[in-house]
Amino acid sequence: MITCTLIGSSHEYLRDRRFPVVVIDEAGQGLEPAVWVPILKSEKVIMAGDPWQLPPTVKSRDASRTGLTTTLLDKVIQRHQRVSLLRVQYRMNRHIMEFSNQEFYGGKLEAHPAVSDWHLAEDPVPVNFIDTAGCGYNEEAGEDGSSLTNSEEGALVLRHLRATLGEGEWPYTVAIISPYRAQVEWLRQEAAEWGLGESRLTINTIDSFQGQERDVVYISLVRSNDSGEIGFLSDYRRINVALTLARKKLVMAGDSATLGNDHFYRRLLEYCENHGFYGSAWEWMPT
Repeated sequence: MITCTLIGSSHEYLRDRRFPVVVIDEAGQGLEPAVWVPILKSEKVIMAGDPWQLPPTVKSRDASRTGLTTTLLDKVIQRHQRVSLLRVQYRMNRHIMEFSNQEFYGGKLEAHPAVSDWHLAEDPVPVNFIDTAGCGYNEEAGEDGSSLTNSEEGALVLRHLRATLGEGEWPYTVAIISPYRAQVEWLRQEAAEWGLGESRLTINTIDSFQGQERDVVYISLVRSNDSGEIGFLSDYRRINVALTLARKKLVMAGDSATLGNDHFYRRLLEYCENHGFYGSAWEWMPT
């Protein structure tokens, strides 16, 4: 068996070799031209991946517009040729899973009994949405002007985290993620001042954190403005990644007045309200 990257399969050592089976993992992140390199060496191809997670990164807007972000996996699924869905997930509490299950997977997923009801010993509620609407927690441009921060929302996340897990050592793995690099940098600096260093807490962008998981995941959504603009939060695949990284506890912080203008986030808010997972940031305001 040989393991390599897509382009690595063109190495001179493999140039004249053919294989009875080629398995392409994370096929939803492979550019189609690169995917064809190993396919041309195979008698049979198996592509494994999730088309509802992040697509390949394409920096050229022209290339994106002309279809380079559409993967071969996307095309195969669209044509319904021998597509199988792995229906049982072994990562997360069923309530963490369920919104994405309904939105992206047609309600066909189920949580394995070993993980279906697990939660923190300190907190049996597996999902929280903390609504910052009306608090004046407004987004701001980052230092370089190319990203966004929401420092007050970030401080709220840290307060909630410390209140939930306490001051001492945590028996859980924990991460805070955000779509925006500037928010991540702010959170890292602030968390260090709170004594929450990298050994206790991972803080990263959603894109960089994809493929990992933690017992507890906080999502800082950042966007809060009078015009209802959500920017690239409208890439729902990115948010699907974020929503499915927690095992036992998922906490989201965001402004419903801004997010609720979008139909996807409106359904997310309704899901949290209907299941008793919704709360206001006013409950966590500093005294």
